[in-house]
Amino acid sequence: MAQKNWSAKCSKNWPAILRQVRKVWSPPPSLTVSQWADRFRKLSPEASAEPGQWRTERAPYQRGIMDALNEPGIHTVVVMSSAQVGKTEILNNLIGYHIHQDPSPVLCLQPTLDMAQTWSKDRLAPMVRDCPELRDLVRDPKSRDSRNTILHKSFPGGHITMAGANSAASLASRPIRIVALDEVDRYPLTAGTEGDPVQLAVKRSATFWNRRIIMTSTPTIRGASKIEAAFLDSDQRHYHVRCNDCGEPNPLRWKDIKWDGDDPYTAFWACPECGGIVHDADKAKLLKSGHWVAMSESHGVAGFHLNELYSPWRTWADVIIDFQRARQVQKTGDFSLMQVWTNTSLGETWE
Repeated sequence: MAQKNWSAKCSKNWPAILRQVRKVWSPPPSLTVSQWADRFRKLSPEASAEPGQWRTERAPYQRGIMDALNEPGIHTVVVMSSAQVGKTEILNNLIGYHIHQDPSPVLCLQPTLDMAQTWSKDRLAPMVRDCPELRDLVRDPKSRDSRNTILHKSFPGGHITMAGANSAASLASRPIRIVALDEVDRYPLTAGTEGDPVQLAVKRSATFWNRRIIMTSTPTIRGASKIEAAFLDSDQRHYHVRCNDCGEPNPLRWKDIKWDGDDPYTAFWACPECGGIVHDADKAKLLKSGHWVAMSESHGVAGFHLNELYSPWRTWADVIIDFQRARQVQKTGDFSLMQVWTNTSLGETWE
């Protein structure tokens, strides 16, 4: 009788069982990182000024960076940039993608162990909470059957470890396929007595033929900058936008930003080819016209440079105001503010 009841119950639930089997065994859709983000990523209110569904078209230059992580022949992506261009969210999208679409062992390395804990609580946890596809895979550390901690989280087929570049113990050897290195120019020269934390982290991926490494940072001092050295060893891609008048593609450079007198709110971009004028109000259209152009051979390393002139969240007037303030301070013999502006607005090293 028990066997009969069990058979009847299975027969009744068979459609649901089949759906679950298909869900488990069906291959994941063939998505790039940017396609995954546009489909599944939700921006959290405590981590973004624009919460809700992720839209790559908001900052179109991000698509090329994210999709380089799926590009055949590329094992390392380097992003040397200013602040306010969304590079941290690119890291978040990569991690979300590998939790959901391509489970793997992941390392996210921050400058310090404290910053790793902060990133886990303020960035990763809200992303997992607000993306249902991730929430179903990563257990809450407070749940009874979870072995997850702030610095280590498991999911089916993989795990993510958050570590600090200042802690040799947090870089203890274990194989890692996806290595995300954030703000590398803020790393110490050595992790304890173990050596360069970047090299220590990268070596952990050596056994994977399909490894992926991403390094991001605003640069610091010329000749001492880790991100500058990595970018110079890459194919050095720059985002070229098209002039409305002549249609010629060029990168946005500081020397081509003009304004009337001392009024930053008159700012415009002057095409270096024909002198055609584009105002900040038309920046969104300008960015959509753009594409990445490599200046060298990649040898497996794709490099991207961005300055704040591209940012949808900063106007050209904002950049000019910061420059004028730095220039006023520089007249007193204090170059510190100009260095900050060069690093964080232009995304260039200071000399």
